[in-house]
Amino acid sequence: MKNAYAYGKYIVTVAQTTPKLRRLVLVVLQQDSWRDHDNQDIVPGAAVVTPHGTICLRLPHRVRVDLTIDRAVRIINFKNNIVLSLNESGSSAALLHPNGRIYQYGSRVEILAHDVQGNNKYAKMWYKGVSFTSDQCALVYLVDAAGTRTTTDSFSDLSQDLSLSVYYNESRHGAPYIQEAKAILDESQYWLSDEGIENWIINNVRVSQTPDGLVRVARNSNKYLMRTSPTNGTASLTTPFLHCTASLGQTSHLFVRRGERRMHFDCTSFIVRNAGHSAGFDEKNQLKVY
Repeated sequence: MKNAYAYGKYIVTVAQTTPKLRRLVLVVLQQDSWRDHDNQDIVPGAAVVTPHGTICLRLPHRVRVDLTIDRAVRIINFKNNIVLSLNESGSSAALLHPNGRIYQYGSRVEILAHDVQGNNKYAKMWYKGVSFTSDQCALVYLVDAAGTRTTTDSFSDLSQDLSLSVYYNESRHGAPYIQEAKAILDESQYWLSDEGIENWIINNVRVSQTPDGLVRVARNSNKYLMRTSPTNGTASLTTPFLHCTASLGQTSHLFVRRGERRMHFDCTSFIVRNAGHSAGFDEKNQLKVY
């Protein structure tokens, strides 16, 4: 292996041209230790081919970007317990955040909003409008073109790590694709901007990280955008199917938009909107129609 040297449990190949253009490629040869983000054998900023035939980019500030050879993306912000995931076709996405969880599949979006008092809120955006309820509410409400009314509906269990199924479904992965993943890394690009922003292009997916840790991932000419910051616990996900944001701190919130449907949660009140009508739960967990 040309220009290779031993680095812990890995074999490292380095292709370096100028200080602003370099590529560092690691090929995992042994156990599945790539899952351990804090493994000191892996250099921050290094791209790793995993035993699963996927690509892992470990970044500074405890952020990791995973890519399949079919360009599915999964971002893990370990500092703030945030995960964003996008499948290969872009038809499904997930956001896991301390304030809640969002799962979009096709034309539907399901939402779990975490309540500090344990009365979690739930919402579903679908063709009928926006359904919503809470743990302590015996009824399910629907906001449609006619207004707000009770209905019967069910909500998916979002307590599991949906980001994994979103990431792996529809994407080729496994040991047979390790060589293809390595070939993709051989064609990857890296550069450092004058502002100190690190940039990678891996299989036409652009990844960037600012000096303060903000990570942006763009696919399909910015048609799909994902970002998260370990500094303030923010996250956002934008696709042709939805736009959602979340943050911690003074502006702590969870927000989802799909077409004319909206959901906003500021960790006290929970409001959904559709076709000019709004309803939700106030800070006392009482139904409120606006």
